[in-house]
Amino acid sequence: MTEILLMLVAFAALLAFTNWRWGLSLFLVAGLLQDPARKLVPGQPVYFVLLAGAVFGAAWLGAGLSRVRLGPSAMEGWRRYMGTPFALFVALVLLQAFHSYARFGSVQMTGIGLMVWLAPVFAVVLAYQFAVRRGLPALRRWMKLYVVLALLALSGVYLQYEGVEWPVLGEVGKGLTIYDVGTVLKAYSGFFRSSEIAAWHTATAAALLFILFTGRRLNFLRLLAALALIGVLVALGILTGRRKMLVEVVIFLSLYFFLVAWFQRGAHRLAVGLAVVGLAGWFAVVGFVDPDPGERPDTANYQLAPGERYKGYAVRGSTVFQDAPERFSQLGVRPIAFIVERAGWMGAGVGSASQGVASDEAAALNRGAAEGGLGKITLELGVPGLLLVLWLFWSLARYVRAALAVTVQLSRPHARVAFALVALLAAKVASFSVAAQAYSDIFILLLLGSFTGFVLAMPVMARKALAAREAAQAERAALLARQAAPAGLRLPGRMA
Repeated sequence: MTEILLMLVAFAALLAFTNWRWGLSLFLVAGLLQDPARKLVPGQPVYFVLLAGAVFGAAWLGAGLSRVRLGPSAMEGWRRYMGTPFALFVALVLLQAFHSYARFGSVQMTGIGLMVWLAPVFAVVLAYQFAVRRGLPALRRWMKLYVVLALLALSGVYLQYEGVEWPVLGEVGKGLTIYDVGTVLKAYSGFFRSSEIAAWHTATAAALLFILFTGRRLNFLRLLAALALIGVLVALGILTGRRKMLVEVVIFLSLYFFLVAWFQRGAHRLAVGLAVVGLAGWFAVVGFVDPDPGERPDTANYQLAPGERYKGYAVRGSTVFQDAPERFSQLGVRPIAFIVERAGWMGAGVGSASQGVASDEAAALNRGAAEGGLGKITLELGVPGLLLVLWLFWSLARYVRAALAVTVQLSRPHARVAFALVALLAAKVASFSVAAQAYSDIFILLLLGSFTGFVLAMPVMARKALAAREAAQAERAALLARQAAPAGLRLPGRMA
């Protein structure tokens, strides 16, 4: 079985190498099949999490040999907005790689750390080059492929919830049990290797479904259908036991409408109002799923009656927003001081926060403090790295803002897709700030890089689409002019 699966991956990598444009689709297939395939292999080897990266790497090499410019400076506006902070960031990551190896002597740890911090950059550039060459229709087909594959994979969550016992269902390892709402809840992962990964893809699939339904033409019926499908996915995602998925969806929707109002409508007051409405809408959702909307019970003592198994997940999900401030404080801010005390101002080097790396010295640093994103950055890159990453994000925000401003002037369909992708990325940043475990997954990192590359490519894509429309209109006008001209004038120089 192992040999067959690896041969299939090698064949996919070969196809991606020979045609790098196929690679962006093939790595989606590999990424969403690698977890169930791993469960079928004796010992469930951990290297299966790298299969999607192998296919993507083959596509990247194929693009390079096809003379595609793969340096970040090839992207329009990169040097202006990102040049200095990005160069310093790469230099710091490499310095911390030496630091990690010198401290722990682990090639595996250092390699994982470099992969986590640099893999998204490779995806940004390749996705950018794919988008500017193929245009918005190709991006929609790519999104459709991801959504179809993700929905098939997420169906396993429901199957597992219903008691189906297949070897490809369930978490790799012991799995997660949740003690809350007066009962014991199981975190279902379906075909994915963990409930955390399943929840991440649930929120992502919901966002891309929204883009596919509303990107071309936004009207009430399309919006209603998109929200209904998102509701179905949220209901499924609750079974993973990962409440942050709900927050991601709310942030995504609120920020999308905020960006539409701010950039496309020019209604700044409306944009702020929509942000407030998004928060109020979340409280409405909390009240809707509560057993008593008028009075919130203590969920630790809430008892579930027989047959109310799903209600337990809904009640647990309803507490996420009220728990968010405390969770952010515990996992987002407090660990910074703790890590500085344990590891020093320069941190412990890249890879030191990775849970899958065996090292007694690294474990002594208490990796639980790096569960949140700020803690992870501080432990692996130190306080200078934390400040540099904040600068990098600020520069990227300015870069994205400039790209949105240009895109909205050129093409509304392109702008709507860009708004949604930016909203999705912002939701992922919020999730990363309090729960960074999923963001060591190479498939997830490559997806995030791809979304970013698509956003940065939007101005070029919109400009090309506008030029193509103008050329087509000019050609039609010329054709009509020739058809309307007298016969003798239509065929000059072609007399018998």
